[in-house]
Amino acid sequence: MKRPRLNTLRTFEAAGRNLSFSLAAEELNISQAAVSQQMRQLETYLNAPLFLRHHRRLSLTGTGKAYLDVVHEALDRLDTITDQLFPDRTH
Repeated sequence: MKRPRLNTLRTFEAAGRNLSFSLAAEELNISQAAVSQQMRQLETYLNAPLFLRHHRRLSLTGTGKAYLDVVHEALDRLDTITDQLFPDRTH
């Protein structure tokens, strides 16, 4: 099974951490519609709901919370390794 794209996982991590598509969009400098579309595509790809969409509120499903924890850890690990291997790079 092919993995989701890294940009989609970064978007999921921001949306899940903020529990807001709007705040994730602002953080990532993309539109709220783009975040929403990417999350719908990710849920379709995984064939599982990750978010519960309430009126003006967002929460994670149990599966979404578990996936967020792993994605967050993986992205943190990538950042750490990048900093270790390329300490002189511009941030």
